[in-house]
Amino acid sequence: MRGGKVYVMRVAGIRHLAWMAAAAALLLSGCATIQRSWDQAGVDTVARLINDGQGQKLAAMSSTPFLVDGEIVAMKPDVATFWDGIIKAGFKVEGATLEQGAPLTADSYKQFADTMEVKSFFAEYVKKDARVLELRTATAGDRILLIFRNGNTQTIYGFKGPF
Repeated sequence: MRGGKVYVMRVAGIRHLAWMAAAAALLLSGCATIQRSWDQAGVDTVARLINDGQGQKLAAMSSTPFLVDGEIVAMKPDVATFWDGIIKAGFKVEGATLEQGAPLTADSYKQFADTMEVKSFFAEYVKKDARVLELRTATAGDRILLIFRNGNTQTIYGFKGPF
């Protein structure tokens, strides 16, 4: 009898471990999906604000200094002028889809410009948990790169494109 109880407890323990392992695997497999949905949400937010002509909101979300292609924009009014300028020029981001989102690496700066100035910008001003988001538009298939961070507040560190 005593041996039977131990056997039942062992089987129950193995089943419990199997359920825990399955739950952990499911949770870990969902992490990439969750990150992708956060990245897509960042793309959607920026695209919507551009398409709706919300230059002031984009400027408020943008860091100072701010990176445009390979150039550093140092002053907040100039960042606002950048966003207002592309909106006044009629720039639209139709059907924006996330091509890829990637965490920062030591070489992420090269996607904007392979210069010491841009490398220093990334090292000095871009938070380590920011991501480089590459999006593609539906209309012309243009690619746009964003340096974006989802935290307590959404922050845009840079913009490159369309190319």
